[in-house]
Amino acid sequence: MYIDNVYLKGFRNYSDSFIKLNHSTLIIGSNDVGKTNLLYSLRILLDKSFSDLDIEPKNSDFHIDEKGNQCDSLEIIINFREIKEDAVLSKLAGYVSGDSQTFIKYKAQRTSLDYKLFIGHTQFDMVEISSRFYLKYLNLRYVNSQRDLAKYISTEKKHLLRLAQEMRNDEQVKKDEDTLSSLSDLLNSVNDKVKEISYVSSATKELNDELKKLSYNNEKISVMLDSGAIGVDQFIEKLELSSNTNGKKVMLGGDGFNNQILLALWKAKSVREHDIENEVVIYCVEEPESHLYPHQQRKLSEYLINKLPGQSLVTTHSPQIAVNYSPDSIIKICSSEGESYAASEGCSNCISEAWQGMGYRISILPAEAFFANVVFLVEGPSEMLFYQALAKECKIDLDFFNISILSVDGVQFEVYRKILDAFEIKWVARTDNDSSKVPRKNEWQYSGLNRALVLCGMNSLENELMEISQEQRVKKYFNYKNVLKQNNVFVSVNDLEGDISIELSEQLKEYVGVDDEEKAAEYLRGKKATRMQDFLKEYSHTLKTISTGELIAPLLTAVMLATEEMK
Repeated sequence: MYIDNVYLKGFRNYSDSFIKLNHSTLIIGSNDVGKTNLLYSLRILLDKSFSDLDIEPKNSDFHIDEKGNQCDSLEIIINFREIKEDAVLSKLAGYVSGDSQTFIKYKAQRTSLDYKLFIGHTQFDMVEISSRFYLKYLNLRYVNSQRDLAKYISTEKKHLLRLAQEMRNDEQVKKDEDTLSSLSDLLNSVNDKVKEISYVSSATKELNDELKKLSYNNEKISVMLDSGAIGVDQFIEKLELSSNTNGKKVMLGGDGFNNQILLALWKAKSVREHDIENEVVIYCVEEPESHLYPHQQRKLSEYLINKLPGQSLVTTHSPQIAVNYSPDSIIKICSSEGESYAASEGCSNCISEAWQGMGYRISILPAEAFFANVVFLVEGPSEMLFYQALAKECKIDLDFFNISILSVDGVQFEVYRKILDAFEIKWVARTDNDSSKVPRKNEWQYSGLNRALVLCGMNSLENELMEISQEQRVKKYFNYKNVLKQNNVFVSVNDLEGDISIELSEQLKEYVGVDDEEKAAEYLRGKKATRMQDFLKEYSHTLKTISTGELIAPLLTAVMLATEEMK
């Protein structure tokens, strides 16, 4: 059983949003866009740590639009699928449909701040219920992003010990009683030895003398300094976690290690605490990457996907956490005109279909791209090197504008466009104006322009019966240049090296040691990335001279799109 989707109407950031989830779901988006509010909506119906008082609506729970108008009511509807667990079916008897679905709804009114709960086969056929009676077998466990690690570890440690104690068999109980009896004798011996320490004895006497001066009643009382373990039960209760390195006991490490301990404790306790065959638990973790270096973040994301015994929902700002999730398990929360929503309605089929185009190259889309406001698509590593250097010299801070430059490396631009569009990530593209022979045909195609036209949703150019000349390519370039730009797609006059030979003619000729622009460009085309790197190492300071023109146009467009995104 798992949450298939949630519908939010008039709740906090969400005016009217349908969001589809997956078995392991990653939720991303900018700060304050509504990731935590999405999880909170689920907690209202499913978190048994919330009391009836906790789930009462507050005035701030009702959505306010950009004009300041506030909703009079709010709704949260959760759709569950694949309900097969006997205990859940028994508890929800009569509320589960023939195809193993059920819906639970929370509805509140702003005028009275009252709420009602509903359950049913469909969201249109629901009956009112008086309580969250289903929480015994269907609930949610939540770990806050602002977690107090020391407090959490202490609490979860006690719970884990209690659960392990309750699950002992008779033989283990008898053996433990014998061990605890021995420990009790040892503790008494320890306390006796502590009293023999001279400064402990002296301090204890001074303390008792002062207490007797304060009250006649203190004459019959004697306090003492000991190990703090009055009995063996208290001793066990005060056990603290420590670690062992090379045979030596040391205190626990920094917050990163403590964060891992917390999640390991939480998972171990959760597994012991519920019957995974019958009870359904949804796990929610906010920003698990806290204090962890990249390798451990990636390992942690794999752990969250594969090891938790139930559906997991994770929020993050880290590409390292995102790298192990397939795109159809990632929800990007967006915001427009004061309303939050999930791109492509969350974990959707259109993302799966777009991702299939990657084939065996499924790992080539960097996780960073999912967090970008704008992605600038280029053909290969030499273009990436050039545009990163150009941005730096022209004082375009890519990180400030949240722009990622991504090399498609021979993969069709169209594949990337589909994925970026599915996540509603704006993009700019630049490609060469090349041509090639059509396989198994005596025809030639305008490869570069066709790539650009397809990206814009336009028809490809007709093939030529003769090999396409540079003059033909340049003529076609000028015919389509402006309409492509209007769609944020840029095409070289010839290729990047040729464009550099035009706008940085003197520098490139000097670098190559020739007087001819075409020879200089041809040299740069050989060993493209290596020679581009060498050229930029020596002449990158001159890039500021092309702060206007065709070469920088894609970067300026990316900045314009990013600026629009930030508004």
